[in-house]
Amino acid sequence: MAMKRCPVCGEKYSDTYRYCPFCEEEEAMKGDRPLRRRGGKRSSSRKDPGILTPVLVIVVLVLALMLSWLFFGDSIKEKLSGGNSGAASSQSSQSQSGSSASGSAGALEPGDSSVEPGDSSQTGTGTGTGNGELSVEEVAALPDTLKLSTGDFTISVGDPTVKLKATGGSGTYTWYSEDDGIASVDENGTVTAISAGTINVYATDGSGKGLCIVRVKGGAATPSSTGTTGTTGQTTPSGGEVKLNREDFTLPVGETFQLKNTGITTTQTWSSSNPSVATVSGNGTVTGVSAGTATITMSYDGNSLSCIVRVK
Repeated sequence: MAMKRCPVCGEKYSDTYRYCPFCEEEEAMKGDRPLRRRGGKRSSSRKDPGILTPVLVIVVLVLALMLSWLFFGDSIKEKLSGGNSGAASSQSSQSQSGSSASGSAGALEPGDSSVEPGDSSQTGTGTGTGNGELSVEEVAALPDTLKLSTGDFTISVGDPTVKLKATGGSGTYTWYSEDDGIASVDENGTVTAISAGTINVYATDGSGKGLCIVRVKGGAATPSSTGTTGTTGQTTPSGGEVKLNREDFTLPVGETFQLKNTGITTTQTWSSSNPSVATVSGNGTVTGVSAGTATITMSYDGNSLSCIVRVK
């Protein structure tokens, strides 16, 4: 059996048909007349879809995935590994912060002497000369912002102690004596006479000071260990009213002033409570060195006189 192709519709049909069955069918449908079959078989070039189409789709998808991995595989790996490492680092940092917090809590356990309440090193309170955080010279240079219960008093060796009180400032005070060999002061401001001489006793809160002049009589005269001393060489007894020509004066830096006394003819010793502020020679000549306050003391016959020098 041979196949023929219709020159009109292009369909193939068996050569047993005289005319194209496809064209006759179309004419019958158009003309609304019954189809006349004249025998033979018709062949259609239409084929049912097979398995080839799904296979081609799968192959195309696989190729697309392979190309994507070829071009973008490295960046995909980095993103995946970056997310995992970020989570791991986050967990690690949380673990470290937790361990450091527990370590800090351990460092601050109750009973640790470094933070124990009442530790004197935390309050800044001193007891006497040299026990505070500042030197006597540094305290003397502080501004006069505190007020003491008395600014000047005389006490004899063997007399009862004198209690000084300070007001103003922070309310926490450190007490200083310029010379514990003449008069000492404890952490409560209690002054005890030791030997003849005149010194300054200070109270400070660290930023300001209060000053009291303490004049000690009786006992053996003890020149200030921080001062410069000298003697006039006079050996005759004293007589008449004893006094200095000044009790308080201001002196510019670099200038001098001559202190003089009356009524004293015996040996005299001059000293400065703060030579870095003002010095005094053996004949009572005072020289201003730097800004601050110093006390010049003249000792004689177991007694003493003093003068405050304010250097500007």
